[in-house]
Amino acid sequence: MNKIKLMYDVAKTMKEKEVFIGSLEIGGQKDQIEFFSLNNEFEKNLLSGQVKFKIKTALDLDGKQVKHESSSELTLQNCCGGKHRHLRKHFHHHCDDGDTNCCCTGLKGKLSALMYLLRLIDDLKIEELENKALALSLNIDEIPEELMNHMHGNFQCCMSDEEPQGHHQCMKDLMTMEKPNITFNMRLNEDRAVERIFITIKGKQKDQWDNFHEISLKAELNLKW
Repeated sequence: MNKIKLMYDVAKTMKEKEVFIGSLEIGGQKDQIEFFSLNNEFEKNLLSGQVKFKIKTALDLDGKQVKHESSSELTLQNCCGGKHRHLRKHFHHHCDDGDTNCCCTGLKGKLSALMYLLRLIDDLKIEELENKALALSLNIDEIPEELMNHMHGNFQCCMSDEEPQGHHQCMKDLMTMEKPNITFNMRLNEDRAVERIFITIKGKQKDQWDNFHEISLKAELNLKW
């Protein structure tokens, strides 16, 4: 099976979708203690701009627990402009054109990322299931240092000082893992639409006292068609 053609078909199918209904669950652990969880049930109509979501989050930072639950329904108009344009501007506000670790990397950085992406596609394993569905799996045990530096730079550039400090700490824990191991699983239906994505990330983090901590993250996305 041509893996590049398959990825093209998946992207084309998802691009043609007008309504997305599903759920996203994320959980993070540090030394086997859950420090972050998120559950988001959502529905988005790309034609009307109508968005519905119900979010539950929980943080546990050094014994301090914070929980939040909310649900909203709104209509987004001109989603390519307006507030989104301001968000993009804000995300790039901290970028220094001379900083190769920031969002605005040069041509060599983009080509390196493209080469790595193509290598991952080549390593992708595909299993045929019933009803012409497909199961895709990938294990990533090595991320080039250049790409890791780029990801860290994006994190520093894009995180707003206005964001809650708890979220800053959670993202910092995840982004400072050493040699993370990532497993990726995806299920496609017969129309090559994504039904499920499940990702696990595990690694070690060294704190300021040179103590190592086990960090793990699980994320699951389910879509209904």
